[in-house]
Amino acid sequence: MSGGAIGARAPAGPPIGSFPIPGAPVNPPAEIPWGEIANPTLPGVAILLPALNEEAGIAAVLNRIARLTPQQKGFAYSVHLLDGRSTDRTRAVAERLGAEIFVQTGNGKGSAFREFLPRIRDQFAILLDSDGTYPPEVIPDLVEKLGAGSPVVLGSRLRGKIDHGAMSLANRAGNHLLSWLASFLFATPISDVCSGMWGFASDRLKSLGLTATGFDLEADLFAECALKGIPITEVPIRYDRRIGRPKLHLHEGFRIALALLKKRLRSGATPASNVSGASIGQPHGEHTDP
Repeated sequence: MSGGAIGARAPAGPPIGSFPIPGAPVNPPAEIPWGEIANPTLPGVAILLPALNEEAGIAAVLNRIARLTPQQKGFAYSVHLLDGRSTDRTRAVAERLGAEIFVQTGNGKGSAFREFLPRIRDQFAILLDSDGTYPPEVIPDLVEKLGAGSPVVLGSRLRGKIDHGAMSLANRAGNHLLSWLASFLFATPISDVCSGMWGFASDRLKSLGLTATGFDLEADLFAECALKGIPITEVPIRYDRRIGRPKLHLHEGFRIALALLKKRLRSGATPASNVSGASIGQPHGEHTDP
């Protein structure tokens, strides 16, 4: 944590002799405004950053989070690195920049998220990839939607703007195809089922029966929301080029498709959104234009 108590200015008096002042620390941590957490009147937000060997990306993401000025936005926050036992300096960089470190015992993004889930104590939770592709600046907008009553908010890349070179044509086609498949299987429209930016009311998030272990986490989040009839609000976002080497490959798309199919077959129940009368041709939740 950074910062300290600031007392009232002492009255003027006789000069005081000099005393040694310790030098500034090397590589001081960024001024992440953790002070807002002490205000119990502000809603709490846990920002979760899954990472595996993302030392360059995590630095950029944390520095952008530090500039959010959440006090002006009306919420307090804490930042948690969900580390997959990185072998580079990811944990050291994140700790220096003020994040709390959680090292998973299992393997995979989904496993890390599920393992950390019971530790969330804040009213809301934000899930954000650590590679610099998703905009932390949109976090206040997601929190605003959550505070207004939306239980789940999705940052949609495919409804927003994709930076040149951030997503290949093959990946874009694959994301559209997976989103169509998810919408069809669960009778619940979604534009970007593989987005790595989500917001949740924590109590609703903890009610989900998540089973994902890897990159199928986001598809699992969607499927569970659809099965339980939890509406998803979509917010268009900008998607930027990745910082560092890419980790997703074509075969992951097939694994995600298979995970969606298995989830639907094993559920054995009609999605709750279907029961309430929603259909693929109707919007599920709220769609906010940029």
